[in-house]
Amino acid sequence: MSRACEGNYLKIVTGQKNDVVHIEKREHQYSANLEIALLLSPLLINRYTVSQLDYVKVLGDAWNYTKEGVFGKTDRWMKLIVAIICLGIPMNGYVMRIYRGAETAPEVDGWKNLFVDGLKLIILGFIYAIPIIIIWILAYGSMLMRLMSESMNTSALESWTPNIALIVLLYVVEIIVGIILPVASIRFARTNSFSEAFNFSAILDTIKQIGWINYIIAIILIAVVIGIPVCILIIGLILVGGIIAFALGFGNMIILVFVAIAVLILLVILPLIAVFQARYMTRVYDSAAIEE
Repeated sequence: MSRACEGNYLKIVTGQKNDVVHIEKREHQYSANLEIALLLSPLLINRYTVSQLDYVKVLGDAWNYTKEGVFGKTDRWMKLIVAIICLGIPMNGYVMRIYRGAETAPEVDGWKNLFVDGLKLIILGFIYAIPIIIIWILAYGSMLMRLMSESMNTSALESWTPNIALIVLLYVVEIIVGIILPVASIRFARTNSFSEAFNFSAILDTIKQIGWINYIIAIILIAVVIGIPVCILIIGLILVGGIIAFALGFGNMIILVFVAIAVLILLVILPLIAVFQARYMTRVYDSAAIEE
């Protein structure tokens, strides 16, 4: 074989070897990518199969539920005001009935069951609040002890140094509890089992089916929709009372009168708020079942 032919032959053989090496590398890379895709597929499938929650529709449904079931039923509304006056215990029991999926606002009857269910829901909330209470005591307990020992002297506040780590931890735990508790409460209402209210695997799975972004936006939305009007009402009445007291020289008595008026107004509207919130969160919870 001539040198030229020999050189060409070597190039061809070398080229074939290089091609084989490149093909093997591509196959290996493809295999690795396929393994990664298979491992991530549950996350990817969940990410793209959870549809956007129709917040306007859910809010509208909660409003119609409240309007037709409470606002349009004076007798039922009055009974729910009584339920609020009874330390809110029967009102919590009524919320449990809504959590169980009542298509229309249930009747306010069976007061014994309302008290029992209400106490259960309050106990559940208290258990979830225990970590918050413990961290709060650790963060602010020393300040309270100083205030009590120094007869409310302001120097106790000046000498107190806040533990930033504990305060940050307190807010983090409050957020976590605020996210988990609504689903835990509805799960407890439907299963009537305390153990299921602390079945964190099932609770997180429900939130994942709703969609984490959907769920967090839903919680923020209901807090804004309820919180802002109530704050405006209370602060507005107190400010009006303060302005009138300052302008007419009535003193603090007029401010107390307006505070009492604010309390009475809250007493009237709290049943509406409770029913609205309960129906709203029930619809958000049930959106998980729709996505299954």
